[in-house]
Amino acid sequence: MKNYNRRNFLEFLKYSAFSHIATAMLYIAILSTAEQTYVEQGKTEEFNTILFLVSIASIIISAVVMLTAHHGNSEKKMNYLNATYEGGNEVKMAIKTALCESSTSTLALLTFQLPIILFFAKYGYGYHEALIFETLYIGDIGVYIFFNNSIIGALIIAIVWFIIYTLGVALFVAPIWNMGRIRKKGAPIKPEENPKDAYYRHTFKNTFKIFYALRKFSIAFLTALGICFIFSTFITALSKEISPTALRIIFGIFYVTIFYRIHGYRRDNSYFPHEKKFSFKKEVYAVWKEEVIYYLIIFIPLAIACEAFCFIYTEQNMLVSLLAFIFPFYGVINVPVLRSVVGIAWATIAALICITIKSAKQHRKVSRASKYRR
Repeated sequence: MKNYNRRNFLEFLKYSAFSHIATAMLYIAILSTAEQTYVEQGKTEEFNTILFLVSIASIIISAVVMLTAHHGNSEKKMNYLNATYEGGNEVKMAIKTALCESSTSTLALLTFQLPIILFFAKYGYGYHEALIFETLYIGDIGVYIFFNNSIIGALIIAIVWFIIYTLGVALFVAPIWNMGRIRKKGAPIKPEENPKDAYYRHTFKNTFKIFYALRKFSIAFLTALGICFIFSTFITALSKEISPTALRIIFGIFYVTIFYRIHGYRRDNSYFPHEKKFSFKKEVYAVWKEEVIYYLIIFIPLAIACEAFCFIYTEQNMLVSLLAFIFPFYGVINVPVLRSVVGIAWATIAALICITIKSAKQHRKVSRASKYRR
């Protein structure tokens, strides 16, 4: 157990380093130029708000990524399944596991922040003259500035992180692990089932469907951001040659393409039980009811946040720029509320079409396989 705790701490320390590097790279690609503009115009307070929002987004995205890695860790999963083999103590062990893992991850996060806590306490933040070292911790500095104290800021980050990670492990990861077990002690032996198959089987029966939708959305969104970061020089040159409207439409089509490629799921048939001929009408209704409604639950809060930012920031709008892939019509349609409605409709219809096309292709594949087996 001692070796496990040490390895676990080092693993979380590694994830903390990766998440900070990723946040710094995205910040340099998207907001470094805006930072200098804000400071030169004397809008430091407005930019401090942006930094705070960057910190919140960094914490949430890092938690989602690390919880996904946690879910895929075979050693952690085996420890939990062995502890609940007798049965009847799943909830207790889920909470205990969550508290232990969250404590270790929070300690690793605070350890990684220690250099910037001391640096910020003495020198503060240099804004557009900041060192690369400071940029590495940009996801933390926003909170430090908000509370005007690096120690208090670090403790607030630690508390928020501890709560998010505890809830994630207790409410999502551990229950999904429990679904994938082969059997408990004394239970009749059943045919072995791959844990991933169990996860998808329960997912498509509306158990943890929102978690599935959020996962696919996050992967597609982060993939799109990563590709744009790699080709940021080309995108900058392209933006000078075409209109902002055309660029945003390209972003929207690009994200839909990424979502279509990323979305792939393990199903051997379509949502609606078609017989021979595939009915798009029936499949669209089934896809909407079984999956797309959960994407709508994700899109609506994001659109409300974008609309709020449009009222607060009339010039540089970080959130709208960041979500240009999902809602490409901000800046094209300048009518309040209508732009959000159109954005939600675009994102929802795009997801509906992508998933329906995948269902049609899967149905065709299964139909052909059945034909050759006869």
